[in-house]
Amino acid sequence: MSAAFDTINRSQILDILKTIIKGDELRIIVRFLLSNTQINTKINGSSKAMPFMSNVGTPQGDSLSPVLFTIYLENALREIRTTLPELKSSSSREIPSEIAYANDVDFIGHDYAKIAKIQETLEKYQLKVNTDQTEFTLLSKSEEDCKKVKKVGSLTDDNEGIERRKQLSSTALSRLNNLWFKDNKIKTPTKIHLYKSLVKSILLYNCSTWALTHTEEEKLNAFHRKQLKKILNIKFKKNHYHCKYLNLAGN
Repeated sequence: MSAAFDTINRSQILDILKTIIKGDELRIIVRFLLSNTQINTKINGSSKAMPFMSNVGTPQGDSLSPVLFTIYLENALREIRTTLPELKSSSSREIPSEIAYANDVDFIGHDYAKIAKIQETLEKYQLKVNTDQTEFTLLSKSEEDCKKVKKVGSLTDDNEGIERRKQLSSTALSRLNNLWFKDNKIKTPTKIHLYKSLVKSILLYNCSTWALTHTEEEKLNAFHRKQLKKILNIKFKKNHYHCKYLNLAGN
C-alpha cells in the first residue's frame, strides 16, 4: 500500500482501539500521539516557518505507530475475509488466507484474489493499493519462474534463497573485519553478541519459511561454524574452549 501510515483515518483507529484497550490508555495515545500534530514543509532544502495541523495518519518514526497500523490493517483484512469466499475456503484447508508484513500483504488461495474487491474494501479505511507494485504469482512445482519471486525479501526457492542469505551474511561479516580482529580489545562473549545481532540475523532472516532437508540443515550449520571460526580466529577443527558457540540452533 502507498503512504500507508499517512492515510490512517484517526476516527476509525480510535473506534477500533476502544474495543481493545482501556480508557486511560486510549487517552494517552490521543494526547501524546494523535493530537496537535503539525507538519512542516521543506522547499529547496529550507524549512518554511508556517507548519500546519494534520488530522490524518500516525507520526512516522514513533515506536507506537507500527502497532497502531497493524491493528488498523487487521481490522480491514477481517472485513476483506468476509467479502471474498476464496479466502475463507483456503483457511479451511489450513492454508493462511493472507500474509502481512508492514504495508505489504500477500493473499493466498487456489485462485487469484479479486484485487478490485480488496481495493474497494481498503478504500473504506483510506488505504490505497499500489497497483503498479501488485504482483500475481503462481506457486507450482512445475513452474520455474515462481522460484525467482521474492516474498518479504526472500526467494520462494529455498536453495536460491539460502544461498542469497549466505552471500549477504558473508558481506556483513567482511565489513566488520576490523572489529573481529582487534586482539585483546573485544572479549569473546562481546564478539558473539555482535555476530548474532549483525550477521546471524541476516543469515537466518525469514528462515521460518524454509523447508530444509537434514542435509541442507547440516550445510547451513557448517556455514555458520565457518563464520564463527573466522571471528574467533580458530585455525583448527576442534577447540574445547570455543565449542559452546558453534551450535546454530542453540545460538
